[in-house]
Amino acid sequence: MGDNMLTVSKYHGCGNDFLLTEDVCYSEAQKKHMSMVLCDRHTGIGADGIIFVQSDPLTMEIYNSDGSFAPMCGNGIRCFAKYALDRQLVYGNEFKVQTAAGPKQLHVHCLEPFYVSVNMGKAYFQCEQMQIRNHQLIKDYPLQIQDRTLLITSVFMTTIHTVIFVDKNDCYSFAEIGAAVHEHPLFSAKTNVDFVEITDKSNIRVTTYERGVGMTLACGSGCCAAVWVAWLANKVERDVCVHLKKGTLRIQITEDEQLIMSGGADKIADAQPAKALLNQSCRESKTHKLKR
Repeated sequence: MGDNMLTVSKYHGCGNDFLLTEDVCYSEAQKKHMSMVLCDRHTGIGADGIIFVQSDPLTMEIYNSDGSFAPMCGNGIRCFAKYALDRQLVYGNEFKVQTAAGPKQLHVHCLEPFYVSVNMGKAYFQCEQMQIRNHQLIKDYPLQIQDRTLLITSVFMTTIHTVIFVDKNDCYSFAEIGAAVHEHPLFSAKTNVDFVEITDKSNIRVTTYERGVGMTLACGSGCCAAVWVAWLANKVERDVCVHLKKGTLRIQITEDEQLIMSGGADKIADAQPAKALLNQSCRESKTHKLKR
């Protein structure tokens, strides 16, 4: 990883935590390796993913904790915005961030406590990037999982999301069902799974099994997908408060069906991981060869 000391900063948005660091021309292989090693919650710093920051143009690139690439992340981009302002990479309350899911326009309402709105764009029922088998339209689709039939709806909201409406009295395991839907052969590239409980027309609860992470405390793009699908089903209004385990997000649907996500982000700490940590996979590889 070079001789320079790596510095990472840890941020979270509604409990969804990320490591952020300046992108100094790391290769794709290095980024995958760094994400798996540094995000490990037992032997690394611990996070749901790592975000590589470029300043010119202002760009975010995110890898999940399993080393997989993610085109965008709703909670991640709010953390990115706070990091960029903390590091004085941008000034003012309006700026644009380049992502693999296209440019996103941000508006910072308040610095302390930090609060930002992001235009997440539109959601789509069918998109080539969803990589659904036979390019099927998945809307109120009956999916057999174990001994139950689930009605699922899949949309592309910066990445693929599958929404399942649940009742507060449902007793099945979100982790177990989420993993089964995520791994289902219907989804060639797997899927995020969002379990949505409707409280009333202005309030919902969302629990997400995230592709590349597993069960997570929050997923911003998943909240957008959940609100959009619920709105189309006449279950909610255009302005919804999404309740998560460690915070809330406000999701608004504009007249032209753009989804605006508003919420906070907090800095946790700065860290300088030991070089030995980043060389971990090399050491493990040598140990494996010796055992053989």
